[in-house]
Amino acid sequence: MVAHDHLIFNIVFSMTTRILLSKFCFILCLYSGFGFAQSLVSINLDSVTICPITSQSSVMPSFSEAECKTAHASQIDPQNKALWVKTTVNVAEDMLKDKQPHSVYLSGKAASKVYFNGHYIGSNGSPNAIPNLEQVGKIDAMFYVPAKLIKPNSNEIIIEMSSHHGFLSLNSPLNFIGFGIYSAPTYFIQRNLGVSIVPLGALLLGAIYFLVASFNPRKRANSLLFLLMTSFASLQLFAEISRALYSYPYPFQDVRLLLIVSLSFLFGMCLLSFVVLKLKKSKPYWWILTGGFLTLLIVWLIPGFDPKTALAIFVPSVISATLLTMQAIRTKSKEWALYALLFVLFSFTIVLTLTTFHDALFYYIISAVLIVLFILQARKLNQEQKDKEAEQALVAKLQFKLEQNQQKTEPSSIKINSAGKIEIITSDHIVFCKAAGDYVEMNLKNHQQRLFTGSLKELESTLPNTFLRVHRSYLVNVEFIHSLTTTSLKQAKTSAAGFLQLHDAMEVPVSRRIMPTVRNFIKQN
Repeated sequence: MVAHDHLIFNIVFSMTTRILLSKFCFILCLYSGFGFAQSLVSINLDSVTICPITSQSSVMPSFSEAECKTAHASQIDPQNKALWVKTTVNVAEDMLKDKQPHSVYLSGKAASKVYFNGHYIGSNGSPNAIPNLEQVGKIDAMFYVPAKLIKPNSNEIIIEMSSHHGFLSLNSPLNFIGFGIYSAPTYFIQRNLGVSIVPLGALLLGAIYFLVASFNPRKRANSLLFLLMTSFASLQLFAEISRALYSYPYPFQDVRLLLIVSLSFLFGMCLLSFVVLKLKKSKPYWWILTGGFLTLLIVWLIPGFDPKTALAIFVPSVISATLLTMQAIRTKSKEWALYALLFVLFSFTIVLTLTTFHDALFYYIISAVLIVLFILQARKLNQEQKDKEAEQALVAKLQFKLEQNQQKTEPSSIKINSAGKIEIITSDHIVFCKAAGDYVEMNLKNHQQRLFTGSLKELESTLPNTFLRVHRSYLVNVEFIHSLTTTSLKQAKTSAAGFLQLHDAMEVPVSRRIMPTVRNFIKQN
């Protein structure tokens, strides 16, 4: 079982490690943002004019009305209202020389109509000041811009937008407004899809392994927790990349964000449960429920779904790090110190990467943490298995000594039917037994023989453990073993791996399969 577990662990660990390392340089390239910047440019964020729409009329304003204001692009919020937005985008001459089709790219929670340099170029849904009249748009949309409308340098973009069909109020309902090469709405999100697919594969591979491992009763509790953690992280990652796979209606964004935070919270609770159960705390459910309540409270109070996602794991991680550090200090154990260091580093990493923790980086960190936890847990289980085997060997040795002493003081007896009478033979008089068809030939120390009616296996079950099977046809009383030789003193040709020299020049063969067991037994005794 230990060898089998080692094999599976090595396969999973090596595959996961290779997958993660093979993409490391790729991740750095993607996160540099170089390629992205070459094909997509943002609007001028510092100069955006916003005008509220107070009636059903869709007439474009002059943007000089009293209710209009100039603000930063982050102030654009069409949630539960309708707006007109005017901004500009600078198009470099180099971008126009490539002769590729271009478009306005709008990513966010809104229905919209877009005008480029005074010309209507398309709509995403149908915005309206009246909620019931709004037609829901997609979360990401591209609006083709005819080449004749594009001017070098400054270009005007006017957008009519509304967002009445969400049930969450987000701090940043719009993610991006810009200009770039025309493509599918999800193209610019898919550019980073490869980075996220790598940890998804690693997490799914881990989930499959822990699902199989959970069928082992000895490792079921920890395997189930690891299965839940890898499953929650996989589902959370899939929820993250779903936007790159499909441009869904914008109200689904609220569902997606809640799902991501919920899965992050469940992962954090599994992490805390793992630590509490490993520490064998009294009233473990009290610790888990208290940690869960504290996490929910903090997540509820902190605004923004990106911080919520990070804190849903950060709080359980800090609690775990605190408990493990206290345990390491109290016990002065290297094992607990390793666990404490892991969770301290994990918590510290969350703080350092708070703004990008929910992105692909999160899943690489999670994969790394789970791999380290898996290694530490596997080492612990293997050591426990070795200790258990050593204890079993010691118990078997003590049992053997007890049966040796019992054979000397109160030997077991066997009843033999011979010539119409019943003869009782004690085990301390039997040197070895040899299978002979439907009978077993018992060789006694006085060189006499008796026949036992039955198989060698049946006889073996009635004799004490001081009798050792050395061949499929031979059973030997270890009290009469003198030595083990590789050649026979009586036979010139034989296929046996060795021979046991017994009492008064008696000899029995040892099979190749059982030879290591016999040799080990003689060394120990």
